[in-house]
Amino acid sequence: MATKTHWLWKLQLLWLALALGAVSAFRLDLLSWRPALLGVAAAAAGLVLTGFCSLLVLFVVLRTGRGGGRPCLAAVALSLPPLIGIVLMGLQGAKAPPIHDITTDLDNPPPLTAARTLRGPGDNAVEYAGPTVADQQRRAYGDVTPLLVDLSPAEAFDRSLAVVQRLHWRLVAQDRDRGTIEALEQSLFFGFTDDIVIRIGARETGSRIDLRSASRAGISDLGSNVRRIRAFLQAFNASQPK
Repeated sequence: MATKTHWLWKLQLLWLALALGAVSAFRLDLLSWRPALLGVAAAAAGLVLTGFCSLLVLFVVLRTGRGGGRPCLAAVALSLPPLIGIVLMGLQGAKAPPIHDITTDLDNPPPLTAARTLRGPGDNAVEYAGPTVADQQRRAYGDVTPLLVDLSPAEAFDRSLAVVQRLHWRLVAQDRDRGTIEALEQSLFFGFTDDIVIRIGARETGSRIDLRSASRAGISDLGSNVRRIRAFLQAFNASQPK
């Protein structure tokens, strides 16, 4: 029985190899995000399904007293990380609207100028999608609004730049005359890239800071862009003297 159950954890290793291969191919620009994501999704489903089958076999092994329990247990253990990941993504997806472009200025979003040259043919467009996306953002993230500060545009620009560095975003472009800062951030596992633009403008008493964060890949960002904007706003406010 032991030899008959070895195929379970070996199959799990093959699913893991598929997932890592898809991620590596995407990071090396050998695959676009759609087939790479499909490969990871198929591997995750395979890991969970094989883990469920292994759990049933393990139950039979324990009931009959036959050998082969360890390979089954190993296969079940390998299925737990993707299962937890699927559950967490499902919970995030249930809370987040199916959009991937978030901004503090829904009427006049800051343009993604640098991202226009950095995005590839298969990536999401840099143009803002308009009222449909704006309405969904209003309903889901009503707290995302412009940041009004009692600082000159030059001071607000310098402080924004410092916050970008503190958050470890990769600086792409900055234009002090236009009051814009552009950056990007990549997800840890897959390496998905999100583009960020910060726009600083003068007002009667101080400055207005607007942000926009947009994903290059996917339909729903699972809330990553709004978390990024909130992190900036919180860090900027924390950096101001009391």
